[in-house]
Amino acid sequence: MKKISKIIYIIKMFLFIISFYFVFLMLHNILDAKLFGVVFLIIYFVLVLREIIEIFSKKDEYKEDIIYNVMKMGVYLYLLIISIKTTMANALVTRITVDYFKTNYIIISVLMLFILIYNLLEFKSSSK
Repeated sequence: MKKISKIIYIIKMFLFIISFYFVFLMLHNILDAKLFGVVFLIIYFVLVLREIIEIFSKKDEYKEDIIYNVMKMGVYLYLLIISIKTTMANALVTRITVDYFKTNYIIISVLMLFILIYNLLEFKSSSK
């Protein structure tokens, strides 16, 4: 089980690192979504700060929690898919595409909030 959790953690870290690039690629689309995009960016940066804190902490709980790492992998993969779809399509920004961005930013923001809440509840209860 330790080997599986380590592999998942490594994949998650790889996706975390490349997520910066994909968020940068989508920055103009994120800002076109106005409030939803700003909320997404704020929650994304909170998630990034939390990830950096986890990297520098000496606890192995973060590395061994398979569910937590799979959830984060899912968010980073979702970001990757949205980014690839928007950059490859190279679509002009219309009301339909802005609605598409808003919908996806709402979905991914909710997912990131669930991860942050899970992190807060799971690791606080395990430290008692």
